[in-house]
Amino acid sequence: MKKLLNLCLIGILFSFPTALMAQSPVIAEDTPVFSVEQMPQFPGGEEELLKFIRNNLRYPKDAAEKGIEGRVTIRFVISKTGEVTDVTVIRGLDPACDAEGLRVIKMMPTWTPGRQNGRNIPVYYTLPIVYKLHKGTSDDKSPLLIVDGTAMPYSMLKDTNQLKPSNIKSLKVLKDSSAIAVYGSKGTNGVILIETKIAAAKRDSIQNDDKPVYGVEVMPQFPGGENALMAFIKNNLHYPMVAAQVGIEGRVTTRFVVTKTGKVSDIKVIRGLDPACDAESVRVIRLMPNWIPGTQKGKPVNVYYTLPFVYKLQK
Repeated sequence: MKKLLNLCLIGILFSFPTALMAQSPVIAEDTPVFSVEQMPQFPGGEEELLKFIRNNLRYPKDAAEKGIEGRVTIRFVISKTGEVTDVTVIRGLDPACDAEGLRVIKMMPTWTPGRQNGRNIPVYYTLPIVYKLHKGTSDDKSPLLIVDGTAMPYSMLKDTNQLKPSNIKSLKVLKDSSAIAVYGSKGTNGVILIETKIAAAKRDSIQNDDKPVYGVEVMPQFPGGENALMAFIKNNLHYPMVAAQVGIEGRVTTRFVVTKTGKVSDIKVIRGLDPACDAESVRVIRLMPNWIPGTQKGKPVNVYYTLPFVYKLQK
């Protein structure tokens, strides 16, 4: 059976939903630019960006099995507050590869915003994701050994001083395309996944902790998706009369938790505009129905979700 190695290179960021406006179509508070004196930066710099992508990007199984190779180019806007918005595939490859790139983008944390003349400016940012399959050439036919999430020498399996059978909680074997889709070229000869009892106990402890997290494998979703969310807000959000009369315009950034059961809770305004606009944004969020909860490793978890509202008066 032909064995394939894959290499996933580069790509991209956590995205908030499209900003939503009261009354009229949403338009950006400021027009994004393509270049500034100080470009936006991922927290920790390029090395941390690459590390984040390596740890989260997966070669889609179907694409790997079909031999699909190429580049997905994605563009997004890093706002004045470092939020990533308007995520768009400007050059696609395959629906699964495109979706995987967008998934990774939406998991990313807030960036350091770009600056021009000493002021924060919204900036377009473009990053490519390259999917490449090629034949393996290594003479080492040993499977990849992963112990508690870390690659270890295969010889460790035979050394009972390092890995005692009595300390193993579970063992799983991945082969062929299943191994390649998850671990890339390193999974060409198969993968042995081992979880120790100590690591399992820590994992169970974390899973039992209801503390919300910012990024999960599958983010929460409004019933019907983003278009349904936009329609809901359009039908319910009203420009406060007091704010409209005095010409108040701008953005209200809210954050809330989508619980394991899909309920919306812990609503907060993390960047206010005006008391009336802030209150109106919170009011609309409280009207929302239950969401489809986010999941991590197949289990529902509590997830922070950030949603901006833009108030813009028509001329």
